[in-house]
Amino acid sequence: MIYFVYGITDCPACLRACADLMEAELEYVFVETDFAKSYRTQLKKQHKRSTFPIIVRRNNGGAETDTLIIGGYTDLEAHLKK
Repeated sequence: MIYFVYGITDCPACLRACADLMEAELEYVFVETDFAKSYRTQLKKQHKRSTFPIIVRRNNGGAETDTLIIGGYTDLEAHLKK
C-alpha cells in the first residue's frame, strides 16, 4: 500500500500527515499542489473535500478499485489508530 498526500508545502496539517505516515513507517508520496490552483480545485471536487491535505491510499498496482479515500488529517489520525 502507498499513501498519496495531496497538499500545500506551508500547510501545517499537510506536514503533520506526512510526519505521521513516516512515523508509522508507511510509504507515501507528497503531491505538492502549491502552484496548481485549478488542480487543487479539481481535487477538492473529485474527493468532496474543502480543505487540504487530501489523503488517498492505493494498493500497489494502483487500480482505481484498489483506492481508499482517507480524507483529511483528522481522518488520517483515526485511520492510523485502527
